[in-house]
Amino acid sequence: MSNTLTEWFRHVPEEKWLRDPAASRADAQAIWEKLELKPGVRVFECPCGKADLSFPLARLGATVRGIDFNAHFVSAAKNKFSRAGLAGEFKTDDMRTAQFPEGMDLIINWASSFGYFSDEANADLLARFAASLVPGGRLLIEVAYPSRVFAGEATRIIASGEQVCETWDAQTKRATVIFPATEFRGPVSASVRVYTCDEYRAMLTSAGFTRIEFYGQGFGEFTPESTRLIVLAQR
Repeated sequence: MSNTLTEWFRHVPEEKWLRDPAASRADAQAIWEKLELKPGVRVFECPCGKADLSFPLARLGATVRGIDFNAHFVSAAKNKFSRAGLAGEFKTDDMRTAQFPEGMDLIINWASSFGYFSDEANADLLARFAASLVPGGRLLIEVAYPSRVFAGEATRIIASGEQVCETWDAQTKRATVIFPATEFRGPVSASVRVYTCDEYRAMLTSAGFTRIEFYGQGFGEFTPESTRLIVLAQR
């Protein structure tokens, strides 16, 4: 993976990050119902993008905060909330070093946003998520189904509608995703650490989480036919 940029996520064209708003609304509704959230629940989306989940959750009554390294996305999130007359706090920051808000009821790390860094940095992120939550607070992580990645069957659908494959490297335990070239830049090679359910359980337990559960897409049963993995952990 010598051709993989260390800070690859800073080089992916912005339009490749964005998700279908309808899918985000459906995800937000599923989260609200599955976790039985109530108006006033304090939610931290990290990374937040353009508030893909925060916005529909705020419409349902959540008090939301978010960070993202992309200043354009953060500005878009702020503008979206301002136009709708909703309260939300968003800032540009790096989740590896950012000071997370305290007293959160729920933290959401969605759409394959976990595993970007080294094992040590990923573990540190989980520990800092735990410290940001109130006792009993919950963390949600949503990624591609690990076994499909290992088998070379996982794909990522990006905002342009393109479907890109995730190539598995058993030695590094990382998947490579090639974001296609655009008119202005060449392809970007992304590297993501892929964790098994057992590895998630061990890492989350070490970070101080309990009651760790696994679901398929839409919080359905997690089966070999699942395409996504949702990890739900409680502090």
